[in-house]
Amino acid sequence: MKTVLLFSLAVTLAACASRHEPVVQVTPASVPGTTLPSGDMESVRYAENIKAYPLGRYVDPNNSRIMHEAHEIYRVETTAKWNLHPNAPVSVPLGPVRVRDTAKTTIPVANELLAELNQQKEATKAVMQSGQLVSQKLSELASKLQQTQQIVTQNTQLKQEVDSTKQRLDALEEQLRAKLSTTMPKQRPDQFEKSEW
Repeated sequence: MKTVLLFSLAVTLAACASRHEPVVQVTPASVPGTTLPSGDMESVRYAENIKAYPLGRYVDPNNSRIMHEAHEIYRVETTAKWNLHPNAPVSVPLGPVRVRDTAKTTIPVANELLAELNQQKEATKAVMQSGQLVSQKLSELASKLQQTQQIVTQNTQLKQEVDSTKQRLDALEEQLRAKLSTTMPKQRPDQFEKSEW
């Protein structure tokens, strides 16, 4: 037993006296076609999102003699797509802890911006005024059009009355000529037209 102890002591002392070489870890080279771990998948491609929608009983829209029992429909909400922003979001330091209320603070405005803003306000005001003027002119035009339609209606009525009066006058002249021709057969019609009544 002493021999074993002496031998192990000699080996231990020899091991302490020898030089240690650095340990090199050999990592296996990446092989084409290896699958990514599920944790790294989001950094390359987003997975598709699927939602389930429960449906109750319903009548088939194509055939009213068929009823579908309650079931679930699975729908792909978003398809899988490549992750074009693989880096983690960067947080920007906000500076001092004091936070300004932007609603109460005024930002210095450049003179050019102020001049442009005033110019836009004037242009908007001019457009609104011209719009009011156009609407006023359109209402005047509508009233004039209505008056014109009334005048046209009156003119057609007057024309009809004139035509009927002319027809009546022609009929009366014919009757008068017929009467005169029976009472005065020797007088010629051209003399009748020139004679006074």
